[in-house]
Amino acid sequence: MNKNQSINIKDFRNLKVWQKAIELSDSIYEISNDFPKFEQYAIKSQIIRSCTSISANIAEGNSQFSLKRELNHINIAIGSVMETRNWLIIASRRKYITQEQFNEIDAKIEEIAKMLYGYRKKLLIYLENESEDE
Repeated sequence: MNKNQSINIKDFRNLKVWQKAIELSDSIYEISNDFPKFEQYAIKSQIIRSCTSISANIAEGNSQFSLKRELNHINIAIGSVMETRNWLIIASRRKYITQEQFNEIDAKIEEIAKMLYGYRKKLLIYLENESEDE
């Protein structure tokens, strides 16, 4: 490769769904600061772990050279979205967050879930077309 050629590297930071997942993480960190101290290693830890897993799996999946591996990471991200929703519901039921906070964050979760399902569908189409070309 000569110096005039460049390598095109996929950058997950350009993905809208990754950006939304990072914003969701910011929101989760913010609301979880007000959780009771005894929840530090229970709900707080779990919701932060599941929420940060969303953007991490989007990033890792986007860097894969295999569509099947990328699809696997998107499936994991979808699972983490739903796990985050579960912990959010529990936090709401325990009155650790207000109904307004719940509604705001749940709307973000819904948007990310829809985006990930769309991303997954697109990858499945690419994978199907790749299989037909063989």
